[in-house]
Amino acid sequence: MASYDIEALKADLPTAKELAQFVYDKTGVALDLVGKPKEEQYQVAKNALDGKRVPQDYLTGENPYVDRRELIPEDPIPTLPTRSADLPPEDAMVHFFGATNMPHPLDPQSDRKVQINFKKYENGVITYQVMGPLEKVAQGERINKYGQKQPEKFTWLDPRTPEMVVRNADGTFTSQGRGLYAYCVGEKGAGIWTLIDRENVSINSRNIANPWA
Repeated sequence: MASYDIEALKADLPTAKELAQFVYDKTGVALDLVGKPKEEQYQVAKNALDGKRVPQDYLTGENPYVDRRELIPEDPIPTLPTRSADLPPEDAMVHFFGATNMPHPLDPQSDRKVQINFKKYENGVITYQVMGPLEKVAQGERINKYGQKQPEKFTWLDPRTPEMVVRNADGTFTSQGRGLYAYCVGEKGAGIWTLIDRENVSINSRNIANPWA
């Protein structure tokens, strides 16, 4: 392995960016050099080039060729609340049905679909939980340094929900549950209520297209 000379590196690669890119090209090691003492920058770079140990605080996972100022910011993925203690115990579930072609609650008039898990419990409670999918969507617009249009940022179209009650133990429906029930017994919902509640199926002549209305 070739041994590199610090003075030659200083002459050939006068900036931290150029030095980090050279080391990355030669070794695949990404160094965080900007703002560090100049002599240490070149010593660390030489160590990396010579296959020697590099201090941990000089290592990074970022590609030195990527200009962070040009990266499109991305919102963090939203977190869901924990399962409500008011729901029946999970081990009391007696029936499960997964529906994979349900209207999107945030965009019901589009062709987007969501997956919903329905659970029935020993006491007659039926719940639903929208599982996804998460979809990254562009928001806003800006011009990058090359004069090209790009999104201002990425955010998430997130239909997911915690587990929610459709039907209570006394047989009454929640306000959201009424819409889901009406959809699932109708033609638009392909009559899947019989697959959700096998013991208590009633037919509702109302055929709605949007269960979230």
